[in-house]
Amino acid sequence: MSPMHHPHDGLTASNHTFEAVKSSDGTPIEVQRLGVGPAVVVCHGSFSEAADWISFATTLAATHTVYLYDRRGRGGSPRVHANPTIDAEVDDLSAVVALAGPGAAVLGHSFGGGCAIAYAARDRFAGPIIAYEPRHAIDGPVSAGHIPEIRLLLDDGPPEVALHAILRDVIGLPDNDIAAFESSPLWQRMLETAHSFPDEVRLLDSLTWRKGDLDGIAGPVWLLIGDDSPVLPADREGSLSEVLPKLQRVTLLGIGHFGYLSDPSSLARAVRQCLTSDDELPLHDEEGKS
Repeated sequence: MSPMHHPHDGLTASNHTFEAVKSSDGTPIEVQRLGVGPAVVVCHGSFSEAADWISFATTLAATHTVYLYDRRGRGGSPRVHANPTIDAEVDDLSAVVALAGPGAAVLGHSFGGGCAIAYAARDRFAGPIIAYEPRHAIDGPVSAGHIPEIRLLLDDGPPEVALHAILRDVIGLPDNDIAAFESSPLWQRMLETAHSFPDEVRLLDSLTWRKGDLDGIAGPVWLLIGDDSPVLPADREGSLSEVLPKLQRVTLLGIGHFGYLSDPSSLARAVRQCLTSDDELPLHDEEGKS
């Protein structure tokens, strides 16, 4: 899980605008809109915000209207409520999809992937879902019981201590991977957004889907897996395919968990392939065939 370089600040696309939409509990969610064409809403993962996806969005904006939003508690979207409801993040995504309008697709990364699937099932979303290494709790709680401990560390000490505990005890990274993050450009963003992690994991722990739970998902669902990603719990399709039989798996060649930073152009091309079935793009299916 090697951290990647951060995109350059100020990289934007034409037709780049900012607006806000209110979630169901009144929390204002800041949304950036880039490009023209069919709508794609991006639900980013933990330890990130909309600005980290600008390079990706700028590429995809050539053919699609991309809606990047700051999930609550980061960037232009305030936290507002100290103890949001467990599905507050799903409500936020629902509000942004409504803003994007009929025919929108949803791309969710990591935490955002689990959130996107939860939204599609709850609201019976009929559009395309692209889940890039989504997280869920089908095989067991993501938190591993550490939520109270992480909350205390975040409340009572420097964020560095809490972040180390998150990476070590919840995500299960070895010390050398944690050290790599600490010396990378990602570390500052991780520190800035660590306070949201307990609420994120609380939602992920609730995603204990069983057969039938996802039957409300009417549209196609693609699972993007980087062949350079580590084997982390819930990152592969095994358990998810049991409850979502029509899941379509796509392998991202030479890309890891942070493709939106390390190779945003290739990730954008992969997303475009899912939405347009362009056979010329260099992606592989589950068997590794073109």
